[in-house]
Amino acid sequence: MTKDLRTFLQEWEEKSPGDILRIDKEISANYEVTALQWKLGALGKYPIIICEKPLKVDGTPSEYPLVVNLTANRYICAEVIGIRPDRVAAEYNRRMAEARVAPVVISKDQAPVKEVIKSGEKVNLWEFPVVTHHVLDPGPYITAGYVTTYDPDTGISNTALQRCQVKGRNKTGFYADSHSHNARNVRKFWEANQDVPVAVWIGHHPAALIGGQQRLGHPESHYPSMGGLLGEPLRIVPTETFGDKLMVPADAELVIEGYIPKHTYEAEGPFGEYTGYVGPQRPSFLINVTCVTHRRNAYYQDIAVGQPDTLIVSNFPMEARVYEVVRQVCPDVTNVHIPLSAHRFHCYVQVKKTRAGVGKEVILAALPCDIRIKHVIVVDEDIDIFDDKQVLWAIGSRTQWNRDVYILPDLPMSALDPSLSAPGTYGCRGGIDATKPLPLGPGLPNHFAQVNRVPSEVMEKIRVEDFVEESKLRAFRGTF
Repeated sequence: MTKDLRTFLQEWEEKSPGDILRIDKEISANYEVTALQWKLGALGKYPIIICEKPLKVDGTPSEYPLVVNLTANRYICAEVIGIRPDRVAAEYNRRMAEARVAPVVISKDQAPVKEVIKSGEKVNLWEFPVVTHHVLDPGPYITAGYVTTYDPDTGISNTALQRCQVKGRNKTGFYADSHSHNARNVRKFWEANQDVPVAVWIGHHPAALIGGQQRLGHPESHYPSMGGLLGEPLRIVPTETFGDKLMVPADAELVIEGYIPKHTYEAEGPFGEYTGYVGPQRPSFLINVTCVTHRRNAYYQDIAVGQPDTLIVSNFPMEARVYEVVRQVCPDVTNVHIPLSAHRFHCYVQVKKTRAGVGKEVILAALPCDIRIKHVIVVDEDIDIFDDKQVLWAIGSRTQWNRDVYILPDLPMSALDPSLSAPGTYGCRGGIDATKPLPLGPGLPNHFAQVNRVPSEVMEKIRVEDFVEESKLRAFRGTF
Protein backbone atom coordinates (compact mmCIF):
# COMPACT_ATOMS: atom_id res chain seq x y z
CA MET A 1 0.00 0.00 0.00
CA THR A 2 1.37 3.41 -1.00
CA LYS A 3 2.28 5.58 1.95
CA ASP A 4 0.41 8.86 2.22
CA LEU A 5 -1.36 10.95 4.83
CA ARG A 6 -4.46 8.76 4.83
CA THR A 7 -2.65 5.45 5.26
CA PHE A 8 -0.59 6.99 8.05
CA LEU A 9 -3.62 8.29 9.96
CA GLN A 10 -5.44 4.99 9.60
CA GLU A 11 -2.49 2.86 10.65
CA TRP A 12 -1.49 5.12 13.52
CA GLU A 13 -5.01 5.33 14.90
CA GLU A 14 -5.21 1.53 14.93
CA LYS A 15 -1.75 1.23 16.48
CA SER A 16 -1.86 4.09 18.98
CA PRO A 17 -5.35 5.61 19.25
CA GLY A 18 -4.31 7.77 22.21
CA ASP A 19 -2.11 9.84 19.88
CA ILE A 20 -5.03 11.08 17.78
CA LEU A 21 -7.76 13.53 18.78
CA ARG A 22 -10.80 13.63 16.51
CA ILE A 23 -13.04 16.66 17.00
CA ASP A 24 -16.58 16.11 15.77
CA LYS A 25 -17.93 19.54 16.71
CA GLU A 26 -17.56 22.80 14.82
CA ILE A 27 -14.37 24.74 15.43
CA SER A 28 -13.30 27.88 13.58
CA ALA A 29 -10.15 28.14 11.50
CA ASN A 30 -10.00 31.75 12.71
CA TYR A 31 -7.84 31.49 15.86
CA GLU A 32 -9.87 28.72 17.57
CA VAL A 33 -7.82 25.80 16.23
CA THR A 34 -4.58 27.52 17.22
CA ALA A 35 -5.99 28.34 20.65
CA LEU A 36 -6.77 24.66 21.18
CA GLN A 37 -3.19 23.72 20.25
CA TRP A 38 -1.85 26.30 22.71
CA LYS A 39 -4.09 24.97 25.49
CA LEU A 40 -3.04 21.37 24.90
CA GLY A 41 0.60 22.39 24.62
CA ALA A 42 0.41 24.11 28.01
CA LEU A 43 -0.51 20.70 29.41
CA GLY A 44 2.39 19.07 27.58
CA LYS A 45 0.02 17.23 25.21
CA TYR A 46 0.61 17.10 21.46
CA PRO A 47 -1.89 14.73 19.84
CA ILE A 48 -2.50 14.70 16.11
CA ILE A 49 -5.74 16.69 15.77
CA ILE A 50 -8.34 15.99 13.09
CA CYS A 51 -11.10 18.60 12.94
CA GLU A 52 -14.02 16.91 11.18
CA LYS A 53 -16.18 20.06 10.96
CA PRO A 54 -13.93 23.09 10.62
CA LEU A 55 -15.44 26.49 9.89
CA LYS A 56 -13.91 28.53 7.08
CA VAL A 57 -12.80 32.16 7.16
CA ASP A 58 -16.37 33.33 6.53
CA GLY A 59 -17.76 31.20 9.35
CA THR A 60 -19.44 28.62 7.14
CA PRO A 61 -18.66 24.88 7.33
CA SER A 62 -15.90 23.48 5.12
CA GLU A 63 -16.36 20.12 3.45
CA TYR A 64 -12.67 19.37 3.96
CA PRO A 65 -11.42 18.08 7.34
CA LEU A 66 -8.51 19.96 8.90
CA VAL A 67 -5.40 18.16 10.24
CA VAL A 68 -3.01 19.91 12.64
CA ASN A 69 -0.21 18.80 14.99
CA LEU A 70 0.81 16.12 12.48
CA THR A 71 4.50 16.69 13.26
CA ALA A 72 4.20 18.11 16.79
CA ASN A 73 5.28 15.01 18.71
CA ARG A 74 8.97 14.12 18.71
CA TYR A 75 8.27 10.49 19.59
CA ILE A 76 5.87 10.03 16.68
CA CYS A 77 8.14 11.79 14.18
CA ALA A 78 11.14 9.71 15.21
CA GLU A 79 9.24 6.42 15.11
CA VAL A 80 7.79 7.25 11.70
CA ILE A 81 11.29 7.45 10.19
CA GLY A 82 12.62 4.50 12.19
CA ILE A 83 14.99 6.18 14.63
CA ARG A 84 15.04 6.71 18.40
CA PRO A 85 13.80 10.12 19.57
CA ASP A 86 16.93 10.57 21.69
CA ARG A 87 19.32 9.63 18.85
CA VAL A 88 18.00 11.82 16.03
CA ALA A 89 21.23 13.82 15.78
CA ALA A 90 23.35 10.70 15.30
CA GLU A 91 21.03 8.69 13.08
CA TYR A 92 19.13 11.15 10.85
CA ASN A 93 22.03 11.94 8.51
CA ARG A 94 22.94 8.26 8.26
CA ARG A 95 19.39 7.40 7.23
CA MET A 96 19.30 10.21 4.69
CA ALA A 97 22.68 9.27 3.21
CA GLU A 98 21.92 5.56 2.97
CA ALA A 99 18.33 5.73 1.87
CA ARG A 100 18.00 8.02 -1.16
CA VAL A 101 15.28 6.54 -3.36
CA ALA A 102 14.57 8.02 -6.79
CA PRO A 103 10.94 9.02 -7.40
CA VAL A 104 8.74 7.27 -9.96
CA VAL A 105 6.47 9.06 -12.41
CA ILE A 106 2.89 7.82 -12.69
CA SER A 107 0.13 8.79 -15.07
CA LYS A 108 -2.51 11.35 -14.15
CA ASP A 109 -5.30 8.80 -14.14
CA GLN A 110 -3.44 6.87 -11.41
CA ALA A 111 -2.74 9.90 -9.22
CA PRO A 112 -5.11 10.40 -6.27
CA VAL A 113 -4.32 14.12 -6.20
CA LYS A 114 -5.92 14.39 -9.67
CA GLU A 115 -9.32 13.06 -8.57
CA VAL A 116 -10.67 16.63 -8.63
CA ILE A 117 -9.31 19.24 -11.05
CA LYS A 118 -10.42 22.87 -10.91
CA SER A 119 -9.13 25.61 -13.17
CA GLY A 120 -10.07 29.12 -14.24
CA GLU A 121 -13.18 30.47 -12.53
CA LYS A 122 -13.63 27.24 -10.57
CA VAL A 123 -10.51 27.95 -8.49
CA ASN A 124 -11.45 29.15 -5.01
CA LEU A 125 -8.92 28.88 -2.21
CA TRP A 126 -11.51 30.11 0.29
CA GLU A 127 -13.31 26.76 0.14
CA PHE A 128 -10.55 25.24 2.26
CA PRO A 129 -10.27 25.78 6.04
CA VAL A 130 -7.20 28.02 5.76
CA VAL A 131 -6.17 29.02 9.27
CA THR A 132 -5.66 32.47 10.79
CA HIS A 133 -3.27 31.90 13.69
CA HIS A 134 -2.27 35.02 15.61
CA VAL A 135 -3.65 38.43 16.47
CA LEU A 136 -1.52 40.55 14.13
CA ASP A 137 -1.59 38.15 11.16
CA PRO A 138 -3.30 40.01 8.29
CA GLY A 139 -5.42 36.97 7.47
CA PRO A 140 -5.27 33.24 6.81
CA TYR A 141 -2.03 31.58 5.76
CA ILE A 142 -1.15 28.33 4.06
CA THR A 143 1.56 27.14 6.45
CA ALA A 144 1.92 23.43 5.57
CA GLY A 145 2.48 24.06 1.86
CA TYR A 146 5.64 22.70 0.27
CA VAL A 147 6.41 25.30 -2.40
CA THR A 148 8.00 23.72 -5.46
CA THR A 149 9.86 25.52 -8.25
CA TYR A 150 12.63 24.41 -10.59
CA ASP A 151 15.98 25.70 -11.74
CA PRO A 152 15.49 26.94 -15.33
CA ASP A 153 19.04 25.96 -16.31
CA THR A 154 18.83 22.30 -15.28
CA GLY A 155 15.12 21.61 -14.78
CA ILE A 156 15.86 20.23 -11.29
CA SER A 157 13.11 20.93 -8.76
CA ASN A 158 13.36 22.42 -5.28
CA THR A 159 10.80 21.95 -2.53
CA ALA A 160 10.60 24.00 0.66
CA LEU A 161 8.13 24.55 3.49
CA GLN A 162 7.30 28.23 2.99
CA ARG A 163 4.29 30.31 3.91
CA CYS A 164 1.65 31.68 1.55
CA GLN A 165 -0.80 34.38 2.64
CA VAL A 166 -4.16 33.78 0.95
CA LYS A 167 -5.18 37.11 -0.60
CA GLY A 168 -8.06 36.07 -2.84
CA ARG A 169 -9.81 33.08 -4.33
CA ASN A 170 -6.96 32.64 -6.85
CA LYS A 171 -4.11 34.67 -5.38
CA THR A 172 -1.62 34.16 -2.57
CA GLY A 173 1.51 35.77 -1.30
CA PHE A 174 4.62 33.61 -1.12
CA TYR A 175 7.44 34.53 1.24
CA ALA A 176 10.87 33.03 0.58
CA ASP A 177 14.02 34.20 2.32
CA SER A 178 16.39 35.78 -0.20
CA HIS A 179 18.99 33.06 0.47
CA SER A 180 16.56 30.17 -0.14
CA HIS A 181 16.83 27.96 -3.22
CA ASN A 182 13.29 28.81 -4.29
CA ALA A 183 14.17 32.52 -4.23
CA ARG A 184 17.26 31.70 -6.29
CA ASN A 185 15.10 29.95 -8.87
CA VAL A 186 12.72 32.91 -8.96
CA ARG A 187 15.56 35.33 -9.63
CA LYS A 188 16.84 33.17 -12.49
CA PHE A 189 13.46 33.26 -14.23
CA TRP A 190 13.17 37.00 -13.63
CA GLU A 191 16.63 37.60 -15.09
CA ALA A 192 15.24 36.00 -18.25
CA ASN A 193 12.18 38.28 -17.96
CA GLN A 194 9.86 35.33 -17.37
CA ASP A 195 7.09 34.47 -14.94
CA VAL A 196 7.94 31.57 -12.64
CA PRO A 197 6.10 28.22 -12.68
CA VAL A 198 5.21 27.18 -9.13
CA ALA A 199 3.19 24.51 -7.33
CA VAL A 200 2.28 24.28 -3.64
CA TRP A 201 1.44 20.80 -2.41
CA ILE A 202 -0.19 20.08 0.94
CA GLY A 203 -0.68 16.90 2.97
CA HIS A 204 1.43 13.75 2.81
CA HIS A 205 2.91 11.05 5.03
CA PRO A 206 4.99 12.59 7.87
CA ALA A 207 8.11 10.75 6.65
CA ALA A 208 7.81 12.55 3.33
CA LEU A 209 7.38 15.89 5.08
CA ILE A 210 10.47 15.32 7.25
CA GLY A 211 12.49 14.19 4.22
CA GLY A 212 11.49 17.37 2.44
CA GLN A 213 13.26 19.38 5.16
CA GLN A 214 16.75 18.07 4.45
CA ARG A 215 19.28 20.77 3.59
CA LEU A 216 20.59 20.11 0.09
CA GLY A 217 22.78 21.81 -2.46
CA HIS A 218 21.44 23.78 -5.42
CA PRO A 219 20.17 22.49 -7.72
CA GLU A 220 19.20 19.24 -6.00
CA SER A 221 15.74 17.69 -5.72
CA HIS A 222 14.21 16.77 -2.36
CA TYR A 223 12.14 13.95 -3.85
CA PRO A 224 14.84 11.24 -3.44
CA SER A 225 15.27 12.28 0.22
CA MET A 226 11.53 11.99 0.76
CA GLY A 227 11.51 8.54 -0.82
CA GLY A 228 14.41 7.50 1.37
CA LEU A 229 12.52 8.22 4.58
CA LEU A 230 9.29 6.79 3.18
CA GLY A 231 11.13 3.58 2.40
CA GLU A 232 9.65 3.54 -1.09
CA PRO A 233 9.80 5.72 -4.22
CA LEU A 234 7.84 8.94 -3.96
CA ARG A 235 5.19 8.84 -6.67
CA ILE A 236 5.17 12.05 -8.69
CA VAL A 237 2.93 13.32 -11.48
CA PRO A 238 3.03 16.20 -14.00
CA THR A 239 1.19 19.38 -13.08
CA GLU A 240 -1.83 20.44 -15.13
CA THR A 241 -0.42 23.86 -15.95
CA PHE A 242 3.22 22.98 -16.69
CA GLY A 243 3.22 19.29 -17.55
CA ASP A 244 6.39 17.37 -16.76
CA LYS A 245 8.45 20.54 -16.37
CA LEU A 246 7.09 20.75 -12.82
CA MET A 247 6.27 17.51 -11.02
CA VAL A 248 4.38 17.14 -7.73
CA PRO A 249 3.67 14.25 -5.32
CA ALA A 250 0.85 12.17 -6.75
CA ASP A 251 -0.34 11.14 -3.27
CA ALA A 252 -0.54 14.62 -1.79
CA GLU A 253 -3.95 15.78 -0.61
CA LEU A 254 -3.96 19.09 -2.47
CA VAL A 255 -1.89 20.89 -5.12
CA ILE A 256 -2.11 24.60 -5.97
CA GLU A 257 -0.54 25.55 -9.33
CA GLY A 258 0.23 28.98 -10.68
CA TYR A 259 2.74 31.60 -11.79
CA ILE A 260 4.91 33.96 -9.78
CA PRO A 261 4.59 37.15 -11.89
CA LYS A 262 7.92 38.63 -12.95
CA HIS A 263 9.41 41.58 -11.08
CA THR A 264 6.38 41.90 -8.80
CA TYR A 265 6.16 42.22 -5.01
CA GLU A 266 3.39 42.98 -2.56
CA ALA A 267 3.45 43.66 1.16
CA GLU A 268 3.11 40.53 3.29
CA GLY A 269 2.76 40.13 7.04
CA PRO A 270 3.22 40.88 9.85
CA PHE A 271 3.31 37.20 10.72
CA GLY A 272 3.70 35.14 13.89
CA GLU A 273 7.08 33.48 13.34
CA TYR A 274 8.75 30.28 14.61
CA THR A 275 10.60 32.45 17.16
CA GLY A 276 7.37 32.98 19.09
CA TYR A 277 7.38 36.66 18.13
CA VAL A 278 5.60 38.61 15.40
CA GLY A 279 7.81 39.20 12.37
CA PRO A 280 7.62 42.45 10.39
CA GLN A 281 5.75 43.21 7.22
CA ARG A 282 7.99 42.77 4.20
CA PRO A 283 7.94 42.52 0.39
CA SER A 284 6.76 39.14 -0.84
CA PHE A 285 6.39 37.25 -4.10
CA LEU A 286 2.89 36.54 -5.40
CA ILE A 287 1.28 33.44 -6.85
CA ASN A 288 -1.48 33.83 -9.40
CA VAL A 289 -3.28 30.51 -9.17
CA THR A 290 -4.22 28.77 -12.42
CA CYS A 291 -5.37 25.37 -11.18
CA VAL A 292 -6.14 23.41 -8.02
CA THR A 293 -6.16 19.62 -7.94
CA HIS A 294 -7.03 17.51 -4.93
CA ARG A 295 -8.34 14.21 -3.66
CA ARG A 296 -12.01 13.73 -3.05
CA ASN A 297 -12.75 14.81 0.52
CA ALA A 298 -9.18 16.04 0.81
CA TYR A 299 -7.58 16.56 4.20
CA TYR A 300 -6.35 20.14 4.55
CA GLN A 301 -3.19 20.25 6.69
CA ASP A 302 -2.06 23.25 8.70
CA ILE A 303 1.07 23.86 10.76
CA ALA A 304 0.95 26.17 13.77
CA VAL A 305 4.05 28.29 13.31
CA GLY A 306 5.96 28.78 16.55
CA GLN A 307 4.52 25.57 18.00
CA PRO A 308 6.14 22.09 18.00
CA ASP A 309 4.14 21.33 14.83
CA THR A 310 6.58 23.43 12.83
CA LEU A 311 9.66 23.30 15.06
CA ILE A 312 10.23 19.54 15.21
CA VAL A 313 10.02 18.87 11.48
CA SER A 314 12.93 21.30 10.91
CA ASN A 315 14.81 20.62 14.14
CA PHE A 316 15.63 17.03 13.14
CA PRO A 317 17.91 18.02 10.24
CA MET A 318 19.37 20.88 12.32
CA GLU A 319 20.37 18.48 15.11
CA ALA A 320 21.86 16.07 12.61
CA ARG A 321 23.89 18.77 10.87
CA VAL A 322 25.36 20.08 14.12
CA TYR A 323 26.23 16.55 15.23
CA GLU A 324 27.99 15.66 11.97
CA VAL A 325 29.92 18.93 11.69
CA VAL A 326 30.96 19.20 15.33
CA ARG A 327 31.93 15.52 15.57
CA GLN A 328 34.58 16.10 12.90
CA VAL A 329 36.20 18.69 15.17
CA CYS A 330 35.43 17.01 18.47
CA PRO A 331 34.94 13.21 18.47
CA ASP A 332 33.91 13.50 22.14
CA VAL A 333 30.41 14.67 21.11
CA THR A 334 27.76 12.12 22.11
CA ASN A 335 24.47 13.89 21.33
CA VAL A 336 22.83 17.14 20.17
CA HIS A 337 19.40 18.61 20.89
CA ILE A 338 17.62 21.74 19.63
CA PRO A 339 15.12 22.30 22.47
CA LEU A 340 11.56 23.43 21.80
CA SER A 341 11.78 25.81 24.74
CA ALA A 342 14.11 28.23 22.93
CA HIS A 343 12.51 28.13 19.44
CA ARG A 344 15.83 27.19 17.75
CA PHE A 345 17.88 29.92 19.48
CA HIS A 346 19.56 27.34 21.76
CA CYS A 347 21.52 24.20 20.96
CA TYR A 348 22.49 21.69 23.64
CA VAL A 349 25.57 19.55 22.96
CA GLN A 350 26.49 16.60 25.18
CA VAL A 351 30.13 15.49 25.34
CA LYS A 352 32.28 12.85 26.99
CA LYS A 353 34.92 15.24 28.22
CA THR A 354 38.43 13.84 27.92
CA ARG A 355 40.52 16.99 27.60
CA ALA A 356 40.44 20.66 28.51
CA GLY A 357 39.07 23.13 25.98
CA VAL A 358 36.49 20.79 24.47
CA GLY A 359 33.59 23.07 25.38
CA LYS A 360 35.01 26.05 23.53
CA GLU A 361 35.86 23.95 20.47
CA VAL A 362 32.29 22.65 20.33
CA ILE A 363 30.82 26.14 20.58
CA LEU A 364 33.02 27.51 17.79
CA ALA A 365 32.22 24.55 15.54
CA ALA A 366 28.46 24.50 16.17
CA LEU A 367 27.59 28.17 15.67
CA PRO A 368 28.36 28.28 11.90
CA CYS A 369 26.07 25.27 11.28
CA ASP A 370 22.91 27.38 11.26
CA ILE A 371 22.36 31.13 11.70
CA ARG A 372 19.24 30.41 13.75
CA ILE A 373 21.38 28.95 16.55
CA LYS A 374 22.27 31.81 18.88
CA HIS A 375 23.64 30.07 21.98
CA VAL A 376 25.41 26.71 22.28
CA ILE A 377 25.42 25.07 25.71
CA VAL A 378 27.86 22.20 26.26
CA VAL A 379 27.19 19.68 29.05
CA ASP A 380 28.58 16.41 30.39
CA GLU A 381 27.28 12.90 29.72
CA ASP A 382 25.39 12.77 33.01
CA ILE A 383 23.13 15.67 31.96
CA ASP A 384 19.95 14.79 30.06
CA ILE A 385 19.92 17.28 27.19
CA PHE A 386 16.22 16.59 26.63
CA ASP A 387 15.43 18.04 30.06
CA ASP A 388 15.75 21.84 30.23
CA LYS A 389 15.83 21.71 34.03
CA GLN A 390 18.95 19.55 34.02
CA VAL A 391 20.69 21.82 31.51
CA LEU A 392 19.86 24.87 33.64
CA TRP A 393 21.15 23.01 36.70
CA ALA A 394 24.44 22.37 34.91
CA ILE A 395 24.71 26.04 33.96
CA GLY A 396 23.98 27.09 37.52
CA SER A 397 26.29 24.64 39.27
CA ARG A 398 29.17 23.98 36.87
CA THR A 399 30.08 27.36 35.41
CA GLN A 400 32.01 30.45 36.34
CA TRP A 401 31.07 32.99 33.73
CA ASN A 402 34.40 34.81 33.71
CA ARG A 403 35.96 31.61 32.29
CA ASP A 404 33.10 29.53 30.81
CA VAL A 405 31.04 32.03 28.78
CA TYR A 406 32.17 32.87 25.26
CA ILE A 407 30.77 36.01 23.59
CA LEU A 408 31.26 36.39 19.84
CA PRO A 409 30.07 39.72 18.42
CA ASP A 410 29.30 40.63 14.81
CA LEU A 411 28.34 37.19 13.54
CA PRO A 412 25.64 36.46 10.94
CA MET A 413 22.26 35.88 12.59
CA SER A 414 18.67 35.21 11.69
CA ALA A 415 16.94 38.48 10.89
CA LEU A 416 13.95 37.17 12.86
CA ASP A 417 15.79 37.54 16.17
CA PRO A 418 13.75 40.31 17.84
CA SER A 419 16.72 41.38 19.97
CA LEU A 420 18.64 42.62 16.92
CA SER A 421 18.75 46.29 16.06
CA ALA A 422 16.49 46.60 13.02
CA PRO A 423 17.25 46.23 10.25
CA GLY A 424 20.17 43.86 10.67
CA THR A 425 21.44 40.33 10.17
CA TYR A 426 24.58 40.56 12.32
CA GLY A 427 24.70 40.30 16.07
CA CYS A 428 26.17 38.68 19.14
CA ARG A 429 26.23 34.91 19.49
CA GLY A 430 28.08 32.63 21.85
CA GLY A 431 28.01 29.71 24.20
CA ILE A 432 28.43 28.35 27.68
CA ASP A 433 30.77 25.53 28.63
CA ALA A 434 28.75 23.89 31.43
CA THR A 435 31.01 20.85 31.73
CA LYS A 436 32.80 19.87 34.93
CA PRO A 437 36.54 20.53 35.12
CA LEU A 438 38.81 17.54 34.55
CA PRO A 439 40.96 15.97 37.30
CA LEU A 440 44.25 17.75 37.97
CA GLY A 441 46.18 14.99 36.23
CA PRO A 442 45.83 11.59 34.51
CA GLY A 443 44.65 8.89 36.89
CA LEU A 444 43.79 11.36 39.65
CA PRO A 445 40.27 11.54 41.12
CA ASN A 446 37.89 14.28 40.07
CA HIS A 447 37.44 16.58 43.04
CA PHE A 448 34.30 18.22 41.64
CA ALA A 449 31.33 17.79 43.98
CA GLN A 450 29.49 14.48 43.64
CA VAL A 451 25.87 14.40 42.48
CA ASN A 452 23.17 13.33 44.95
CA ARG A 453 21.76 9.91 44.18
CA VAL A 454 19.69 7.12 45.70
CA PRO A 455 21.10 3.56 45.60
CA SER A 456 20.21 2.06 42.22
CA GLU A 457 18.73 -1.09 43.74
CA VAL A 458 16.30 1.05 45.76
CA MET A 459 15.35 3.12 42.71
CA GLU A 460 14.52 -0.10 40.87
CA LYS A 461 12.52 -1.46 43.80
CA ILE A 462 10.29 1.55 44.55
CA ARG A 463 7.34 2.07 42.20
CA VAL A 464 5.05 5.08 42.61
CA GLU A 465 1.95 3.06 41.70
CA ASP A 466 2.53 0.81 44.70
CA PHE A 467 1.99 3.75 47.03
CA VAL A 468 -0.30 6.18 45.20
CA GLU A 469 -3.58 5.50 43.41
CA GLU A 470 -3.57 6.66 39.79
CA SER A 471 -6.60 8.93 40.23
CA LYS A 472 -4.94 10.71 43.14
CA LEU A 473 -1.63 10.93 41.28
CA ARG A 474 -3.33 12.74 38.39
CA ALA A 475 -4.90 15.22 40.83
CA PHE A 476 -1.60 16.27 42.42
CA ARG A 477 -0.37 19.71 41.48
CA GLY A 478 2.95 20.09 39.77
CA THR A 479 5.52 22.72 40.63
CA PHE A 480 6.66 25.86 38.90
